[in-house]
Amino acid sequence: MRSYGIYKVKEMYQPFVIGRERLLYDLLKEDGQQDDCMREVDYLCDRLEEELINEAILTNLGKGFTSIECREGEYKLTHPVKGSILISRSSYSLNVFCDGSRMLDLDLFVALSGSDDRFFAVMDGYGEWGWLKPVKYTDLRLRQENVFL
Repeated sequence: MRSYGIYKVKEMYQPFVIGRERLLYDLLKEDGQQDDCMREVDYLCDRLEEELINEAILTNLGKGFTSIECREGEYKLTHPVKGSILISRSSYSLNVFCDGSRMLDLDLFVALSGSDDRFFAVMDGYGEWGWLKPVKYTDLRLRQENVFL
């Protein structure tokens, strides 16, 4: 079973985080263990909007699953071949447990990144992290340069 913490980096800090993903990983893997970390997560990450998450999970992700259970902010999606995904939502993160094929992870990442491009995932126990959608550095740089004009 693979577990992830998925966060939405604030738009204004995304250009700063690019190239410093290891530092963000170090911060996020400690999330919830210390009060100082929670304040930093609050500073760097957006609160997750229930409507955005519902749409991404139920509409985009749910299409390919045979069973979808939803109650009190938790979702369980089951596919007969790929396996199952359990998703719970907190203020700043999605806590995801994938049991089965790695295709489950990919399906989830595509569904979330289709709704927004600022999601960052931390994989517990494996020391893996990254953006759910590849970041186009040139686009971020152009937006920054336009601000200063």
